[in-house]
Amino acid sequence: MGFISFNLEFYKNELQKLKTTAVSEETIYRAKQLLKMLDDLLDEGYTKLNDKLEETYSGVSELRAYLKDNHIEPFPVSRKPFSAMVTYDRRDYELSEAIKELTEKAEKSTDVCDDAFLSELVDFCKWIGYEEDTAYIFLLRDTLLPYIYYKSKGRKNIYPWLLSRRSLSKLFDADNADDEIRSSIIKALEFGKCRNFKDLCDMALPDIRSVTKRHRGSEERLIALLGSVKEKHIIVVEAGCSGTFPMLLMSLDERVDMRMFTAYPYLLNTYGNKIYSPKYENSRSFETLYSQDLYFRFSDLRDGKFFVEKCNNKEIEKYALAEIKAVLRSSENAF
Repeated sequence: MGFISFNLEFYKNELQKLKTTAVSEETIYRAKQLLKMLDDLLDEGYTKLNDKLEETYSGVSELRAYLKDNHIEPFPVSRKPFSAMVTYDRRDYELSEAIKELTEKAEKSTDVCDDAFLSELVDFCKWIGYEEDTAYIFLLRDTLLPYIYYKSKGRKNIYPWLLSRRSLSKLFDADNADDEIRSSIIKALEFGKCRNFKDLCDMALPDIRSVTKRHRGSEERLIALLGSVKEKHIIVVEAGCSGTFPMLLMSLDERVDMRMFTAYPYLLNTYGNKIYSPKYENSRSFETLYSQDLYFRFSDLRDGKFFVEKCNNKEIEKYALAEIKAVLRSSENAF
């Protein structure tokens, strides 16, 4: 049971709908999204769902054939050049200071990225908003640019936290710790009949809390991190798509709420107004920006501070600076 079984049932039902519903713009869009989910998982190195779906229902082939028969191309897979050439400086840099230095470099840069998606990212920041009595925790790497946007506006009470698959493995002293947390969300969807976000939280948060208790010290360290945030409310900002890390923090502190750029299609209704965009297909555009995907790598978490290693590749740095420069320019005329 879990991620594979839930998704097999989900895809079984979706494939059946495609077979029994007249072809329309809506069904074609749905097929493209369904295939994009699988292509993205493959791009990230997850092959099990694709393999099992193809073995069980010929699901991948069915989706590709559906689009081909209707003369439609799948959504492209977002890949960046140089990603196979990344090396990192093996020195530790405190995260907030490293971001400050990178931003100062970008301010002096003459290159400005023209990626149209950056305007969508700025709109996401506007949608999140800002309240004086609220802390905003930006989960890096994927929300580095929104953090820089908020910082450029002089916003207070904003925190860059590098909670990622790699850092969580260190914190929990276990590989694939994020999969354990995600399985609590999937279990709630699979067995809990979650009609809305409250239902999901009621089912999933106690189970997630039990995961932290099983890994000695992880609960205490996360609670200490949250305890360093003194504001009355906390908004955790993430790109998406499962809500794993925001839900983890929600399980530990009742002040926490979440905002995500998007989510997997089967989570959109459940997360409801916590989600900015239903266009799951844009998620990898968010995640694969150079500055967010490749420039920093988690190194350590000690004394309540995150440390990173910096990318050595000058071409990647050039692209990262250009992305940041574009966001800084956008912030000049925004809220």
